[in-house]
Amino acid sequence: MAPRHAARVVMLDASDAVLLLAGRDPGCAASSIFWFVPGGGCDPGETTEEAARREALEEVGAMLGALGPVVWHRRTRFEFDGVQYDQAEYFYLVRVERFAPCPTGLTALERRAVLEARWWPLAELATATGEGTLTVYPPNLAELVRGWLAHAGRP
Repeated sequence: MAPRHAARVVMLDASDAVLLLAGRDPGCAASSIFWFVPGGGCDPGETTEEAARREALEEVGAMLGALGPVVWHRRTRFEFDGVQYDQAEYFYLVRVERFAPCPTGLTALERRAVLEARWWPLAELATATGEGTLTVYPPNLAELVRGWLAHAGRP
């Protein structure tokens, strides 16, 4: 199992819609589509904040400044493109003006895996995940975002 540290950026617009990417596992022909927060693995010597900013630029074209503190940390295990990962993920919450996502530096693997980007209103995201019509990682993202906003105020 490959150990990995990763950084994720939960980007919210003024209406509390969250930017998510849709993807599938290119190593599994039967893979279902899932939605996830932009971000990815830390390069050697890179902090999680540096990785989060780099990944946001590469995956959706967002040039972000200082991100503030990590709002959540989790450990997850999964298989992707035939590799088993044991991943520590660090989540940042950032308020941005809504923009049209435009990737600037996807890897060959990401080009095979990422299908689209979309802004999801929190209520719509919560309904779709609650009904089981949408797979999102982390699964309870809408509830997490609501909790972060209630606890820490609005970024």
